[in-house]
Amino acid sequence: MDPSRVFLVVCITLFIVVGINAAIYVSVTRKNSIGQIELMRRAANRARDPWKPEDDNLKELSRLVSDLKATGDRNKMSDADDR
Repeated sequence: MDPSRVFLVVCITLFIVVGINAAIYVSVTRKNSIGQIELMRRAANRARDPWKPEDDNLKELSRLVSDLKATGDRNKMSDADDR
């Protein structure tokens, strides 16, 4: 390998590590708003399951439709009993 490329890779890696550590330090010392760690945690959760809010809404819709159908079936049965 070319020594200048090795040096460049080492410098970039050190720059990234120092930058991340500085961001963590700033987020820990600052107490006013949502910290950077919380933002990273939310981003990681969103990356693990990007459609979770939509899935939850669809499950709720499915449950409500099932309840509505069950109520409708009971109403039809009671109407048939009344006749």
